[in-house]
Amino acid sequence: AEVNYLGQLSHPNLVKLIGYCLEDDQRLLVYEFMLRGCLENHLFR
Repeated sequence: AEVNYLGQLSHPNLVKLIGYCLEDDQRLLVYEFMLRGCLENHLFR
C-alpha cells in the first residue's frame, strides 16, 4: 500500500524507489543511487 505510493512519487528533491522485497519478517527498499555522499552527512553538517 504505502510502498506502492512511494514508488509513484516523482520530485527533483527525492531519490526514486526502484523496488522492494518482502520475505518473512524482512523488508528491503531499493532506491536509486544518490551522488555526493550519504544523506546523514548532508543532514548533520
